[in-house]
Amino acid sequence: MKPINVVIIENENISRFGAATILSETGKIQVCGLAKTGKEGIETVDQQKPDIVVINIDLPDINGTDVISLIKCKHTSIKIVVMTANSSRDTINAAISNGADCYYCKNNAREEVGERFIEAVMAAYNNESWIDPTINRILIDNLRSNDTADKNSLDLLSDFSNKEITVLKLAAGGMKNNEIANVMYVSEGTVRSYLHNSFIKLGVKDRLNAIREAIRLGILSFADMKIEEEVTQESHTRVKTNQNSQKDTAKTSNKGYKGWVA
Repeated sequence: MKPINVVIIENENISRFGAATILSETGKIQVCGLAKTGKEGIETVDQQKPDIVVINIDLPDINGTDVISLIKCKHTSIKIVVMTANSSRDTINAAISNGADCYYCKNNAREEVGERFIEAVMAAYNNESWIDPTINRILIDNLRSNDTADKNSLDLLSDFSNKEITVLKLAAGGMKNNEIANVMYVSEGTVRSYLHNSFIKLGVKDRLNAIREAIRLGILSFADMKIEEEVTQESHTRVKTNQNSQKDTAKTSNKGYKGWVA
């Protein structure tokens, strides 16, 4: 397998070399360039033409969002992963609108840093959007509080990947996270990330409202809920029959399918 080439633009030495170490240890990613300023970063990207650029927004010479825009204009196929401690609404919106594909927050708990960072980079490589769960609330609040920007916000955040739609459909069918993970051959953490991203794009807080909103917007259809309705009815009938024939088995039957409301 061809290694995934990454350039890291980060002014903080610890973060720059730490990120390079984390990515290199995967065995799948090759860090082909390091830069500590926006100007140096643009030159490195022009020379190396990587698959992915990891960039900090707060650079000493050029605003990181401007660097993102310049890179995207010159190299449309390169994916951008923002890696920053800056989680202000304006910064997040500016980064996304200028072309950032994934947004990773450096303020994660120590035990989650490597896993989430790699997840963000791999999502970008697979042409998926990924937004750090730690900043979900900021984006959701932003969608709800900005009356005049609803359309623009949805335009920016509604580019659902096939996997995100698949997760929504399976959730609409009543599957829990671990069941979805088994079907898609991914981890539960990955499923949670897909759901978190969908919540942000839909401007909701939970899967119940996510599915309702997805149906309202035409991302899902009522047909996607058909499985939920049929299986729930079947489960209800089975439980009722068991209650009539043997009360001791009712509790076991109730542990079955509960629908997507749970």
